[in-house]
Amino acid sequence: MASSSQYPVYTWEQLIQYISCIYRYTADQAAIKLGEIEQLIRQDPLSALTELQRRHLATMCFSNVVLHYSQHHTISLDPDHLFHKMVERKFGGYCMENTGLLAIVLRSLGYHFFVSAAKVSNEIDGSEPAGGFTGMGHMVLIIRIGEKEYMVDAGFGPNGATHPLLLEDGSTAVAIAPAEMGFVKGGDPATPWSRRPWVFRIRPNPESAWKSAYCFYDVEFLREDFEVLNFCTSQHPTSLFTKKFICTRFILNETEDDINGFISMTGAVVKRNLNGNVETLALLANEAERVAALEKMFDVHLQPLEARGIGGRATEIRTS
Repeated sequence: MASSSQYPVYTWEQLIQYISCIYRYTADQAAIKLGEIEQLIRQDPLSALTELQRRHLATMCFSNVVLHYSQHHTISLDPDHLFHKMVERKFGGYCMENTGLLAIVLRSLGYHFFVSAAKVSNEIDGSEPAGGFTGMGHMVLIIRIGEKEYMVDAGFGPNGATHPLLLEDGSTAVAIAPAEMGFVKGGDPATPWSRRPWVFRIRPNPESAWKSAYCFYDVEFLREDFEVLNFCTSQHPTSLFTKKFICTRFILNETEDDINGFISMTGAVVKRNLNGNVETLALLANEAERVAALEKMFDVHLQPLEARGIGGRATEIRTS
């Protein structure tokens, strides 16, 4: 059981189970791997962080499964609930769950960081006015390694960062090739009383224009803050997560040293994107097909009572 504090950590046994999940190892293999990861953290913490984020993204679906396929339709950020839901049940979660789980794992392994909240760009969620940002509703980690800081995000789906990104004005990196990601300082530098946010940007290739994804400030947010943000994000009727059913799983390349694509289910459509090449895999005709696709393509296994939880909701696939 995780420690119950403002900064919770997982037990050694939970860490072994987590490593077993993201590497698909036996318990004995995971215990050995955990020791290797701890040694790598001491020698090269950035490489270890990059590997952990990559495996986490390739295992934990970015999804709102429980908001639709359950009898309670709620999201809990309790550390042990996150562990059960994501490591033991493999349901995945949205930003505050996926990044929240990774935060506890990284803290348990000795990383130093603070958690901040971000405002999602209207360019990403399609709302108005264009160029603006929503209220706070996303989670990011700011991790210090040596004299540098890196942003880690495990819960923004296909538009998110696929590895730690140097928190520096003008920094850029390849996301899922040929897509790129980067940071700029936002706001008006001529306004001395306004703290300028970090703006995380993305573009599908080096020739395309940058698009703002979200922004955040150098401010720590605590568990109580995210309880409020989580309630609004998961329950407000205009929230993307209450209006649409989504599930995304990242894909590792053959050598498993990089992410080269993802499979996404949006409503009744399943697509695969490999290095920018998009293919439609399935058009789901009914709920039985979607439940089967979740099991086959995302390793999400719903119990009958959970599957019936979507009945009558706007996201249910209705047959004529």
